Amino acid sequence: MVERTTEQLEPDFLDVRRQAPVTADTVRRQVAEPDSPVLVDFDHTLFASNSTELFISRCRPSLVVAVIDFLVRGCVPWRLVPGGRGYRVRDYLCVVLIVVLTPWNLLLWRRAAPALFEQHRATGVSGLLADVDRSRLTIISFGMAFVIRSLLRGSEYQSAALVATPLLPRPSWFAGGKTTTAVGAVGEGGVARAVFVSDSLDDADLLGACRSGLLVPPQGRRVSARERLYIPMRYTAQVKYSRWYTLDQFLLVDALITAIAVAYDLTSLLHFVVITPLLLLSVMSVYEIGYFENDMHASKFEERPVLDPGVSRFRDYPIRVQAWVWALASAAAGLGTAVLLDELGTDELLATGTSWLLLLVVLRAVFFLYNRVGTEARMFVYPVLQALKYGAVFLVFVPTVLGVVLVMSQITAMWVTYVVYRLDGRKEALDRNLFGAAAFLVVAGLLVTASAVHGGLLEEGDGRESANLVCFVAALLWSLARAGKAPVLRRVRAGFAPRS
Repeated sequence: MVERTTEQLEPDFLDVRRQAPVTADTVRRQVAEPDSPVLVDFDHTLFASNSTELFISRCRPSLVVAVIDFLVRGCVPWRLVPGGRGYRVRDYLCVVLIVVLTPWNLLLWRRAAPALFEQHRATGVSGLLADVDRSRLTIISFGMAFVIRSLLRGSEYQSAALVATPLLPRPSWFAGGKTTTAVGAVGEGGVARAVFVSDSLDDADLLGACRSGLLVPPQGRRVSARERLYIPMRYTAQVKYSRWYTLDQFLLVDALITAIAVAYDLTSLLHFVVITPLLLLSVMSVYEIGYFENDMHASKFEERPVLDPGVSRFRDYPIRVQAWVWALASAAAGLGTAVLLDELGTDELLATGTSWLLLLVVLRAVFFLYNRVGTEARMFVYPVLQALKYGAVFLVFVPTVLGVVLVMSQITAMWVTYVVYRLDGRKEALDRNLFGAAAFLVVAGLLVTASAVHGGLLEEGDGRESANLVCFVAALLWSLARAGKAPVLRRVRAGFAPRS
């Protein structure tokens, strides 16, 4: 017996044209009329899940599939495609690329699909269609035809007509709605006599064109392949913080600070702007396991846990193993780039790689501890986590004196913000960028003054005579830019605000 894990709602129908509820008995009588074609949507109607998302999430190797999914569906602004049809092109391109680059997934899907259909069958809707002659039944979907056919194989719907996206569709396929598709399947007269069942008002054109357009609550919970395919920082951007905050913090704060901290001239700064994001991505992959663990498990230690509603969607997120794969791959890419740019010697690779792996293990252990101590103790573990995150690059490259001050200023700013939050203060009222800039300028000023009076404090090794000057100028420009970010954004928002 197949275990059913899909949440389904009672199929209470709404006649869209009349805007009136319809009973199940009425639906049975309508679909039983021999001269009425029966059209039914597939995803979340006959099938209590999303066939495209399910296919993508089950393809292997998941690392390759995750990259394809991220690049095609995550990085392209499909919503800008006119007519709102961009999501159909997006899903089609993603599936086709997966099939072309990993063709073995066709066979794997064909084997697994029938059992998945039984597991996710929409029992209520299916029961109402049980006595419908399959010659009158047409399944209409914008999903991929080969995906749906594999799901239906061996079921009572195998012989039903299926109209879905082929592997080589005409361009016009993506332009028309389901009415055009239905007319091609049963003719204009057939559509006028048909009963159509769908879960979505996206199909409003066909719901209105049919004699009886019936809207049913979506069967099964909404699923997304990205919640089962690991990409570094995805959980952070979708659950912990916003996408733009995560991108800004990673590229324009964390990676840039560490690059400035280890640069010794302008050329090296340009090199490290390329190298440090790769190494930081390695750190953040392991760091993100702690985020995930904090939401899934450690919240039980808090009296008032603050959890994003999206947490529940990531219960099956394969982060614990795949994050380590990405962490090691990113580290290898970062160290390899450093060798290619002559910032690291080949004779140092083995020792550096071993040290980096040890640092990742220590980071994981500290975050594990952080998630299991009380909230008061966390205030003192937090700066250790920040030091491991920002100071990791110092294992590979020698920082300048002012570079250490810059990193320490950022750690202090993060720590103070966290303490304010833990003490029930308004962390939003604290300008973290301005605080960090002020901390850097104060300590840097003290060092410069002491060095001018006593000498030697800011001296660097041979070939690094201008290191602290480069760091100071770059850090000063960065600090001014970050400190000015908030007022600039306020003015931009004010300019776009509606006027009364």
